[in-house]
Amino acid sequence: MVAQAVAAIALGLLGASGVVKLIDPDPTTGAMGAAGLPSSRSLSRSLGLFEILTAIVALSVGGAAVIAGAGLYASFAAFTSFALYKRLPIQSCGCFGRDDTPPTRLHLGYNVVACVALLALAVLDVAPIDWSLSPVELGLYLGFATIGVYASYLLMARLPQLLELARNP
Repeated sequence: MVAQAVAAIALGLLGASGVVKLIDPDPTTGAMGAAGLPSSRSLSRSLGLFEILTAIVALSVGGAAVIAGAGLYASFAAFTSFALYKRLPIQSCGCFGRDDTPPTRLHLGYNVVACVALLALAVLDVAPIDWSLSPVELGLYLGFATIGVYASYLLMARLPQLLELARNP
């Protein structure tokens, strides 16, 4: 059940991140270019579209899309590790479409946890959402998952900013 909740939150965040890449691909394009990866606005938008489709299918039916989600999070973890190791001067990792969310160890940890949760569901052949729950239970589950998505965003995008402000008042 914990892996389902973590996976549902991770997939919700993945879908939201994909929407942001469609709207503004520039932070992702810049981060990929800074890492020496192929980069273009159309490639960033394609990645965003793939993230959205993966999240929708994985949340709806599970299956292979859960494995695709795990692959995306493994890729994000690898990118974040590389950026941190090389100390790349990246203003944004591109995941939230903001210029002030550089990759952090917190991002790395989140990506690893999301990947592990999604892999666990793939191995167990369990979908992130049990659509057979009663309407009340399903509503509560989806509500808490939505809160988890927003809390994850705050944790990765805002907490580092607050910590920096605390260090340099």
